[in-house]
Amino acid sequence: MRKPLKQARALVAASAAGALVLTAAACGDSGESDADITWWHIQNQDPLMATWQEFADDFAEANDVTFDVQPIENEAFKSRMGTAAQSGDVPTIFHTWGGGVLSEQVDAGLVRDISDLDCLDQIDPIALAPYTIDDKLYGMPFDTGVVGFWYNIDLFADAGIDAPPETWDEFLTDIQALKDAGIAPIALAGADQWPGHYYWTYLVMRIVGLEGLEAAAEAGDFSGEGFVQAGELLADLAALEPFQPGFESAGYGEADGQAANMGEGVTAMELMGQWAPQVQRDASGTDGPENLGFFPFPAVEGGAGLGTEWLGGGNGYAVSADAPDEALDFLCYIMEPDNYARAIVDGNFTPVAADVAAVAPDLGPDTQTVIDALATATGTQLYLDQAYPPAIGGVINEATEGLILGQITAEDFVARVNDAWAAEA
Repeated sequence: MRKPLKQARALVAASAAGALVLTAAACGDSGESDADITWWHIQNQDPLMATWQEFADDFAEANDVTFDVQPIENEAFKSRMGTAAQSGDVPTIFHTWGGGVLSEQVDAGLVRDISDLDCLDQIDPIALAPYTIDDKLYGMPFDTGVVGFWYNIDLFADAGIDAPPETWDEFLTDIQALKDAGIAPIALAGADQWPGHYYWTYLVMRIVGLEGLEAAAEAGDFSGEGFVQAGELLADLAALEPFQPGFESAGYGEADGQAANMGEGVTAMELMGQWAPQVQRDASGTDGPENLGFFPFPAVEGGAGLGTEWLGGGNGYAVSADAPDEALDFLCYIMEPDNYARAIVDGNFTPVAADVAAVAPDLGPDTQTVIDALATATGTQLYLDQAYPPAIGGVINEATEGLILGQITAEDFVARVNDAWAAEA
């Protein structure tokens, strides 16, 4: 039995807990320290970065443990986590999106089963699915949602567009209308690759449907006509040059990257997850677009997929196989109603709580938009670079970049992914 969580004391300033809590920069070494709990997370912007630190400070003082808290940029985290997993030495608590990446970590014996976590009854069971492997839970979610187009309503109006597109053809027509009005239609972080893979994934989902995608993944074979067609449609989009100047070298959350372009009102839309509005504000240093709308990925004529099938997922934390019991207690500490309510606001999270009204009675309009979309969902697909083993997801990301840049064909794309599946078998 795990020790009961001690009663947390009032929040203390980081300076008062300095003797107990160590904070390392993202550019530090492997993360080894004398701390009882090493925590790697990707909330590397305030206010949530400071909120997570305060939670660690408070918990440390109340429970006689020390923390080494390392906020790490998203892409840097993936790289460092991959290296840590290969070495067999992962941090005590670390960010996870679940899916195939987490499954490989579990298979390697790196992750602790948290199925008996005391606070699971506070979490919507649906949100636990991406972190459940062989009927055991290996991650605790704190945020969930879907990917869709966030768009600047004012810029759409400037281009004479009075409603978001519902079909792919309408989408391409709107792209041209925005270009004709001198507006960059789409913000894209080409250098980061993963934002681009949303386009190919959604096109596949709209053409072959979730069942078709699932069957192809189970067979390890993406040779079907629909997968090639998805690549051809994405190539058609790229040929219109819809992305902001310099997208090829742009990162997602950087000062001149994808999110900043949206936040500054430079581009009309981006295909991104539930976190997008907050990152737009953080990256641009502004309040973001005054009128921000949201619409689902358009339908492809003749496709088997439904507009209510969403690409999405969430954010969570897993713990190392040798994590102390206090690490599990800390996960539940985050989910305590007052703490989680604060995290929802500071992180602009879409709540995973079983009783959302109890922790977030006054959700912001952006968060409510995502919740409404989830309520309409008839099916969801986890991001492919997380749903599949890392070797497969990495190839999909790289091949999408190549397709967008005109370096490979739709047939090349499928061949590369099939080769990756064959090598994984």
